[in-house]
Amino acid sequence: MARVAAKVAVSVEHDVFVRAERLRKRSGESRSALVSRALRELLRHDAMAREATRYVDAYRRVPEGAAEVKRARRISRRAIAALPWDD
Repeated sequence: MARVAAKVAVSVEHDVFVRAERLRKRSGESRSALVSRALRELLRHDAMAREATRYVDAYRRVPEGAAEVKRARRISRRAIAALPWDD
Protein backbone atom coordinates (compact mmCIF):
# COMPACT_ATOMS: atom_id res chain seq x y z
CA MET A 1 0.00 0.00 0.00
CA ALA A 2 1.37 3.42 -0.96
CA ARG A 3 1.90 6.00 1.74
CA VAL A 4 -0.15 9.13 1.48
CA ALA A 5 1.85 12.29 2.09
CA ALA A 6 0.57 15.52 3.58
CA LYS A 7 2.03 18.84 2.58
CA VAL A 8 2.93 21.23 5.37
CA ALA A 9 4.51 24.65 5.45
CA VAL A 10 6.75 25.39 8.40
CA SER A 11 9.06 28.16 9.50
CA VAL A 12 12.38 27.37 11.14
CA GLU A 13 15.14 29.52 12.53
CA HIS A 14 17.71 30.45 9.89
CA ASP A 15 20.62 28.69 11.61
CA VAL A 16 18.58 25.49 11.92
CA PHE A 17 17.67 25.69 8.24
CA VAL A 18 21.30 26.20 7.20
CA ARG A 19 22.48 23.24 9.27
CA ALA A 20 19.63 21.07 8.01
CA GLU A 21 20.48 21.99 4.42
CA ARG A 22 24.09 20.95 4.97
CA LEU A 23 22.93 17.65 6.40
CA ARG A 24 20.45 17.15 3.57
CA LYS A 25 23.10 17.75 0.93
CA ARG A 26 25.52 15.34 2.63
CA SER A 27 22.85 12.65 2.90
CA GLY A 28 21.49 13.20 -0.59
CA GLU A 29 17.93 13.35 0.73
CA SER A 30 15.20 15.68 -0.39
CA ARG A 31 13.96 18.23 2.13
CA SER A 32 10.77 16.22 2.49
CA ALA A 33 12.72 13.04 3.22
CA LEU A 34 14.94 14.83 5.74
CA VAL A 35 12.00 16.38 7.57
CA SER A 36 10.10 13.07 7.53
CA ARG A 37 13.14 11.28 8.95
CA ALA A 38 13.55 13.94 11.64
CA LEU A 39 9.89 13.72 12.62
CA ARG A 40 10.00 9.90 12.75
CA GLU A 41 13.05 10.11 15.02
CA LEU A 42 11.34 12.69 17.25
CA LEU A 43 8.24 10.50 17.47
CA ARG A 44 10.37 7.41 18.25
CA HIS A 45 12.21 9.31 20.98
CA ASP A 46 8.93 10.55 22.43
CA ALA A 47 7.47 7.02 22.44
CA MET A 48 10.57 5.69 24.21
CA ALA A 49 10.38 8.46 26.81
CA ARG A 50 6.70 7.69 27.44
CA GLU A 51 7.49 3.97 27.79
CA ALA A 52 10.28 4.75 30.27
CA THR A 53 7.90 6.91 32.29
CA ARG A 54 5.30 4.12 32.31
CA TYR A 55 7.97 1.63 33.46
CA VAL A 56 9.14 3.89 36.30
CA ASP A 57 5.56 4.60 37.37
CA ALA A 58 4.76 0.88 37.44
CA TYR A 59 7.94 0.14 39.39
CA ARG A 60 7.07 2.79 41.94
CA ARG A 61 3.61 1.27 42.34
CA VAL A 62 4.96 -2.29 42.68
CA PRO A 63 8.68 -2.36 43.52
CA GLU A 64 10.48 -5.67 43.88
CA GLY A 65 10.29 -7.34 47.23
CA ALA A 66 12.98 -8.93 49.35
CA ALA A 67 12.44 -12.32 47.70
CA GLU A 68 13.03 -10.89 44.21
CA VAL A 69 16.18 -9.09 45.36
CA LYS A 70 17.50 -12.28 46.96
CA ARG A 71 16.76 -14.27 43.78
CA ALA A 72 18.43 -11.66 41.55
CA ARG A 73 21.55 -11.65 43.72
CA ARG A 74 21.74 -15.45 43.67
CA ILE A 75 21.37 -15.55 39.86
CA SER A 76 23.95 -12.77 39.48
CA ARG A 77 26.49 -14.60 41.64
CA ARG A 78 26.03 -17.75 39.55
CA ALA A 79 26.37 -15.83 36.30
CA ILE A 80 29.54 -14.07 37.47
CA ALA A 81 31.03 -17.30 38.79
CA ALA A 82 30.46 -18.93 35.39
CA LEU A 83 32.46 -16.27 33.55
CA PRO A 84 35.98 -17.18 32.44
CA TRP A 85 38.29 -15.09 34.60
CA ASP A 86 41.77 -14.41 33.23
CA ASP A 87 44.61 -13.56 35.57
